Amino acid sequence: MSITVSVKWGKHKYENVELDTTAPVELFKAQLYALTQVPPDRQKIMGVKGGTVKDDADWTTLGVKEGQVLMLMGSAEKLADPPPVATVFSEDLPAETVAAAMTTNPAGIANLGNTCYLNSTLQCMRNVPELHTALTSYTPSSGGQDEMVFAMRDIMAELERSNASKEVVPIKFVNTFRTHFPMFAERTDDGRGYVQQDAEECWSTLVNALSQAGCPTACAVSCAVLVWCGEWRERLVISKDSPSSNAGANPPLLKGMEALRNNLGDTLFGVETESVYTNIESEAEPPYTVRESVRKISCHISEKTAHLYSALEESLVETIEKSSAVLGREAQYSKKARLARLPPYLAVQFVRFHWRKDTNKRAKIVRNVSFPEVLDVRNLCTDKLQKSINAHCELLRKEEDAKAGIAPVKPETAPASAEPSSSSAMETDPVPELSTDALKELAAGAEGTGFDCKTGRYELFGIITHQGRTAEAGHYVAWVKKDHKKWLVFDDETVAEVDSERIKELHGGGDWHIAYMCLFRKMDTTSLEVPKE
Repeated sequence: MSITVSVKWGKHKYENVELDTTAPVELFKAQLYALTQVPPDRQKIMGVKGGTVKDDADWTTLGVKEGQVLMLMGSAEKLADPPPVATVFSEDLPAETVAAAMTTNPAGIANLGNTCYLNSTLQCMRNVPELHTALTSYTPSSGGQDEMVFAMRDIMAELERSNASKEVVPIKFVNTFRTHFPMFAERTDDGRGYVQQDAEECWSTLVNALSQAGCPTACAVSCAVLVWCGEWRERLVISKDSPSSNAGANPPLLKGMEALRNNLGDTLFGVETESVYTNIESEAEPPYTVRESVRKISCHISEKTAHLYSALEESLVETIEKSSAVLGREAQYSKKARLARLPPYLAVQFVRFHWRKDTNKRAKIVRNVSFPEVLDVRNLCTDKLQKSINAHCELLRKEEDAKAGIAPVKPETAPASAEPSSSSAMETDPVPELSTDALKELAAGAEGTGFDCKTGRYELFGIITHQGRTAEAGHYVAWVKKDHKKWLVFDDETVAEVDSERIKELHGGGDWHIAYMCLFRKMDTTSLEVPKE
C-alpha cells in the first residue's frame, strides 16, 4: 500500500513524497537520498510512534498516515568544488594563440537550438576511422536508412575538410535526423524551439541506423584488415530460446560471419554476452545459457558504486522476472552474464538519470564514479575467451620482449585491481607454459572477427559529459583524446585544448561536467600504460 507524506528537512519541506508501507525502510531512505543528497547511513527519520524509524522497522506498525509530516535529520553529501583551474576557451586566449590553434584543431559544430547532444555524439563518432571509411564507401541497400546514412557521410566529410577557424553548420543533417527520428523533433511547450534530448539515446539511434542500413560495402572495404588480423571463423551462437520454452527443439544455431560483416554497428560496437539464467523459485528447471548482443554497456550507479570496473561487474549480475514454462507463471531468475565477444570499440553509459515523481522529471545522480584511461576487462569474459586472450597476450609479450632483447620470464597474470585508476582487472589464472604453436592455437580459439579486441584492454578516447541537474535541461560536451598529454573539448562550435589531467574532473560529485558516456578503443599491446603517440 502506498501513501503520500511530507518530509521536513531543515528549512526544506518536500510535499507528496510517496511511501510504500509494504517496502523496507531502505527504499524510502533511497528516495530521500534522491531528494536531499543525504546518504541513507546519515539519515534519521522521526515523527512516528517510538520516535526514530529503524532500518528493520515495519511501516505498518508505526502508524504512519496519509499526509503525515516526517522529520529528516542528517547532512547532505558535500558537492565537489568546481575545478581549481577553469577551462580556457578560445575567447580568453591571445589572438596569435587562437590563430595558431585554428590551423590544427578540428572544427566545432554550430548549435541549432538544443542540439548539443547531437553535436557531442558526432564529434565522438568522428574519431572512429573505420566508420568514416565505411560511410565513404557506402552504397544504397534495402535497409530503409539510405538517406540517413548519406547524411552522416556528408557531415563526417565536411568535418574532415574543416578546421576550427570556422564551425560546421549542420542544417541538412539535423533536418534529416529529425525527419527520420521524430522523437528528436519534439518542440517546447511554447512551440518556439526544440527540447533538449539525451545524448546516449542519440548515440544508440545513430548506431542502430547504421546497423539497419546494412552497409555491406562498408565492411568489405575493411576485409583486407580482417584477413591481415586473422582468419575468418564461423561463430557458434547459442539459441535465444530457453529450454523451458523450446525443450528438445533445434540444436544451437550456427551462424556464419556474413551477417556480422554486413552489420557495421555490430562489427564496430557489438558486445556479445553469454548469460546463465537460473530459476530461483524452482530447482526443477535446469539453468540455461543464452547468447545475447548489445551495442553498449549500461552501468547502473548504486550507493556503493565508486569505480567503472565495479559498476561493470554489477551490471553483469542481476535478478529479473520472466515467464517460466515449468511453473506456468512469472518467476524470479538470476542472470549472470560474461562477455563472449569484445568489439574494437566499447561504448559505456553511466545511467545517471532517474525519474522523480515530485518534479515529473528525470533527475541526475551526481555520485563520483571514477574511470580509468586503460580498461582491462579480461576478468569479465567467458572462460573460453579469457584463455584465448591470455594466450594472445603471452604471444605479444614474447614478441615485445624479443624485440627489446629481454630474456623470457614467467607468463603474466592479469593485475590485481588494488589500483583501479591505473588498470581495471582482477587477478586471473596464469597462462601455462606452452609452446608458441600451442599458444597460437589457443589464441585462435576466440570467436568473432579480426576486428575484435584480442588483448582485453581498451584505451579511453572519448567522453560525452552532461552539466546540469535534469535530463530535460543542462548541456552536453564532447571530450576527445588528441594525444597522451592533451584532450580536445568540443563545446558546440567552440574547440579548446586541455591537459589530460583535467579528465579526472569529469568523475562526478558536483555541478561540473560529469561523464555520461565513455568510449574506449581496443589496444593491441600487453601494456597497461596509457599509449604515447
